[in-house]
Amino acid sequence: MKDGFRPWALNITASPDIAFDLADALGMDGVMTALSVTIFDAPPDLMLVQGLYQTEDAAERAKTAINLSQVTSVDITQLPSKDWVSETQAGLPPVRAGRFLVYGSHDADKVTDDIVPLHVDAGMAFGTGHHGTTAGCLRIFSNLLDANVKMASVLDLGCGAGILAMAAAKTLPNANIIATDIDPDAIMVTDANIVENGVPGRIETRVADGFDSPVLKGRQFDLIFANILAGPLMGLSDNIVAATALGGHVILSGILDEKADQVASRFRKAGLYVEPQPSLNGWTSLLAEKRV
Repeated sequence: MKDGFRPWALNITASPDIAFDLADALGMDGVMTALSVTIFDAPPDLMLVQGLYQTEDAAERAKTAINLSQVTSVDITQLPSKDWVSETQAGLPPVRAGRFLVYGSHDADKVTDDIVPLHVDAGMAFGTGHHGTTAGCLRIFSNLLDANVKMASVLDLGCGAGILAMAAAKTLPNANIIATDIDPDAIMVTDANIVENGVPGRIETRVADGFDSPVLKGRQFDLIFANILAGPLMGLSDNIVAATALGGHVILSGILDEKADQVASRFRKAGLYVEPQPSLNGWTSLLAEKRV
């Protein structure tokens, strides 16, 4: 953004179970009228959804267009003049998850020879690795690598910024990897991150609405990353199980702790063995297996 620009911020605090719906309503899952929409943790148990707008009128229009009946607070403020991209990135410390390190450009000096680096700067797509959901997936994947689990084919379903697909590309040199997302912006960001991380040609990327896409029809995978949310995960459970090869694994995430048992039960009924993992900042990831 140009020097001297002062965006208007629509700030909404709400419980995690509705924060993502609010973010979608502001444009994460449709036409984006904001300059950006970002979700932050707001301890102890809330989330902050922030949309940045060119003018105060634009922020006011966005506010009146969404359902605010269940939010904790809402306000519109003009932010000071700063380099907002650099400011956002500077607030994201590097994250170590198993053998992986997720870092932004400002922390390139933190990369050491004993880790697998994943360079992801703050951008339009959800998933910078700093949220407990993505970090939880990386920890589980790292454990599978340590156990020498066969993973010749990998699907990153709802890939966001492409972190999980890139983690697979950097550690499974012979695997066939595909990353899909309903949001074309996410695929654009993923494609850019693939080049930035030195794995061009290793990941097939496609815009796809769940499994309603020819690119996924009839395909099975040894590993599926499904880092979405509890509701969509349960709605896709039968499709996910059908797309899992015998002996394959599924890493399920985007699940609030209080919904973990419900999601685990749904996938057990669909035919998988499910093993809950330790909670990470209020979010539970699940490791599921399609046993032979």
